[in-house]
Amino acid sequence: MNTNSKCCCDSPEVPQDNAARRVMFIGNPNSGKSTLFNRLCNLHVRTGNYPGVTVARHTGRYSSSIQMVDLPGIYSLSSASAEEIIARDELLNGRCDLIVNIVDATSLERSMYLSMELRELGLPMLLLLNMWDDVEKEGISIDAPALEKDLGCRVIPVSATRGDGIKELREYLNKGEWQALPPLCPGNQKFAAAISEITAGIAPAYEKRASFLAASALLGDRIPEDCFKNPDTASLVEKHRASLAADTESGSIYEALAAQRYGFISEFMSRHVKVAPHKKTLTEKLDAVVLNRFMAPVIFVAVMFFVYFISVTWLGSILTDWTNDTLFGEMIIPWTKEMMEKLEFSELAASLVSDGIVGGVGAVLGFVPQMIILFLMLALLEECGYMTRAAFFLDRVFNFFGLSGRAFIPYIIGTGCGVPALMTVRTLPEESERRVTLFTATMIPCSAKLPIIVLFASAIFSDYAWFPAAIYFTSVAIIIISALIMQKFQDFKSSPAPMLMEMPLYHIPAPRVVLLTVYQRVRAFIKKAGTIIFACCVVIWTLSSLGYSSEEGIHTVSEPDESILADVAQPVSVVFAPLGFDDYRATVATVSGLSAKEVVVSTLSVFAGAEEDAIDSEEDEVVTGLYEKVRNNIFHIDEKGAAGLLAALSFVLFNLFTVPCVAAVGTLHREIGGGRLFWYAIAYQLGFSYGFAFIVYQLAMLFAGYGFGVMTGIALALLGVFLFLMFRKGPSESAEIPFVMVTK
Repeated sequence: MNTNSKCCCDSPEVPQDNAARRVMFIGNPNSGKSTLFNRLCNLHVRTGNYPGVTVARHTGRYSSSIQMVDLPGIYSLSSASAEEIIARDELLNGRCDLIVNIVDATSLERSMYLSMELRELGLPMLLLLNMWDDVEKEGISIDAPALEKDLGCRVIPVSATRGDGIKELREYLNKGEWQALPPLCPGNQKFAAAISEITAGIAPAYEKRASFLAASALLGDRIPEDCFKNPDTASLVEKHRASLAADTESGSIYEALAAQRYGFISEFMSRHVKVAPHKKTLTEKLDAVVLNRFMAPVIFVAVMFFVYFISVTWLGSILTDWTNDTLFGEMIIPWTKEMMEKLEFSELAASLVSDGIVGGVGAVLGFVPQMIILFLMLALLEECGYMTRAAFFLDRVFNFFGLSGRAFIPYIIGTGCGVPALMTVRTLPEESERRVTLFTATMIPCSAKLPIIVLFASAIFSDYAWFPAAIYFTSVAIIIISALIMQKFQDFKSSPAPMLMEMPLYHIPAPRVVLLTVYQRVRAFIKKAGTIIFACCVVIWTLSSLGYSSEEGIHTVSEPDESILADVAQPVSVVFAPLGFDDYRATVATVSGLSAKEVVVSTLSVFAGAEEDAIDSEEDEVVTGLYEKVRNNIFHIDEKGAAGLLAALSFVLFNLFTVPCVAAVGTLHREIGGGRLFWYAIAYQLGFSYGFAFIVYQLAMLFAGYGFGVMTGIALALLGVFLFLMFRKGPSESAEIPFVMVTK
């Protein structure tokens, strides 16, 4: 077998190959399943150092004869959350030739409960003790051969991030000698006898998993129901349930069985796992500061400000300015024009290629350096374990507004792309939480919105180093405001559940995982630039270069103001006049941005390239480049001063928080189930972004000394409506609930 084979597909919907053997990866959340899966299949499935990242199964190729399936993390086969049901149903109903059970070796006791349930299935199983490199650091000694003997299955210590034990794992997979294991029946002899008797009556289609299904039936969890087609078997189940319940003190069979399982686990831990005398670890020392109720918010604000300052304001800005001004502005675009002239293309065709395609797409690609830096820093925070802490301490804040800290995970994923962020929302436990988060998940600045922030930070707000970070924290404030408003309505009334979240050990991020995360995000951005943005640039350039009149019909124009695009967009621009930007070019950029937010920047770039260079009358210099033309030709900053500055801010706020791109809208429709809630979400995003930008612009103009007008009064009235919706009494008031942290 080829152990270095490439995957056949990186989609979670790879068709099942009936000829290939199926290997299923299963384990607790945050145990390293996806990292190991990526390493073996050469895939780039999204991973993260917090639970809930894998929300659907992912399928890939290990070799021509082995297909691998990465299942969402679960704690038990008797669970009810969305991701746990996916994993359980795949195990029970899908074809499985080998279970690869990944456990966190530093938290072995907690992982063993699921391991025992998996052994009850009677399927071939391999147990991987992941994070083996951290075991020694924590002063833990595990007798792997003894564990292999007690469970009756092969056990291999590995480190998915460093690659330790991968060679031995590949050898085991390549050998392919996976033997079905006899079911490890839990409980005492009476329980085992009941399982044996019930197993005989289970439908033949479920014969391979009969022992597990019989145990589930005794616990009251019949999965699936149609496996007990024989009425006599159903009555036999009830008979044994009554008998077993009578033998327990509490009357709960589940509690009795769980006690017996944990008894086995405790006995094993005492015999085969040795832990050094406890000394305060580095993780505990850091958490004493990072999770301090007073220091945590300060540290979070400082960390996020540092991330955006480095990636957008300072280092990223230097690289992007060089890419836009030098690489594209002075090298690629002039070279393209020169080549087109040498090849004797028409002036119109040369303008299409250089100003429309190269200029438009290049303006977006010019922001790739900043994206690489931003994604690199966020990936480092995720992998080192800090972002899990951020989600934990934000739980207290989010609870107050009807959300849980676990909702922070979709928002973090949303910094890369809104589509996976919306998909991750399904892991939230409460329906009300899911609805609120679906309505607001795309309001966080994603990679597609980053070019907008960077363009305006460089072209207009270059004197305000805090601008990029302020936009990020504004998005957090908007999410909180939205939650406050929505929880006052019946469809969104909240009763947040306690949050149980594992705190991974602080550790040095694995370069391979970090680089794969950055690559995955940047690759998706560049791919979009080569498809959607390319098409939009061609359309925008064409419509801005052609005019129409009754005398000449369709003809070329020298100025975009005379084009078909201007004729169509100028009447629509009236809608945005109360927000301060009524230039038709800003309107076109806003509307075209509904296809993909990057198109906002490419559209402005196409307009900049199609215009003749403007003359600065004071300095008598030619005004060139995207930044200068956006600043002076569209928002007229030098001419209007503070009014132009506020109009630009209003433009940014509306475009960042309005309806997302078409891909995210489609995902929202699928996740929310369509119907009225979907249209409520679209209407809310559109109305909220317009109202928010309107209030900010009109009130800022008042404070800037531009006087009180009708629009100012409307803005004040609208602000009153917002405040009323935020603080009015809702249909129910939920008391603050406790939350729990589990550290390793």
